[in-house]
Amino acid sequence: MKSLHQKVLAVTAIASLGLAAVAFAGPGGMGDCAMGGHGKGHGRMGGNPEQRMAMKQQFHAEQMELLAGRLNLNPAQQEPWKAFLAAQDAHHADKAQMRQAMRDRKETTAPAFFEGRVQGMEQHLASMKTMAKATGDLYATLDPTQKKAMDDFFASRPMHRMMRGQGGQPVSPAQSQ
Repeated sequence: MKSLHQKVLAVTAIASLGLAAVAFAGPGGMGDCAMGGHGKGHGRMGGNPEQRMAMKQQFHAEQMELLAGRLNLNPAQQEPWKAFLAAQDAHHADKAQMRQAMRDRKETTAPAFFEGRVQGMEQHLASMKTMAKATGDLYATLDPTQKKAMDDFFASRPMHRMMRGQGGQPVSPAQSQ
């Protein structure tokens, strides 16, 4: 169970730091990012949870449009692409539902708290497996050039670069370029 917990924490950290890297990479840094939040609303990212979710959904949609453009999919690849997008959308919806459940939890005992966490992690793992299968199904239809484009797209994100340090040690973005 410890390994599953570590994996979920790693995925969460990667996603969080990836959004931060994107915000800092913009022309004005965090100041131009509505998620910056310095006195602009609720939570550490600014705005309310619905606003943050809408911004994440918009960012994800933009990223998937960018990937689709790089892949230059042919008509035979459209169905696996749609399944890939649907799996990603379902995964993001599951994550949002889990975050809401965490905010709404009313456990009164320590065992109940941890059981809720375990259930959330199991749900997250199932969602990740579904997304991984849809990704594999799409990947199987791609030609070598498209596969390289997809590999580069996912492997070249700022957080991925930071996590690929020497001996598995994270490196700063400046060192990874």
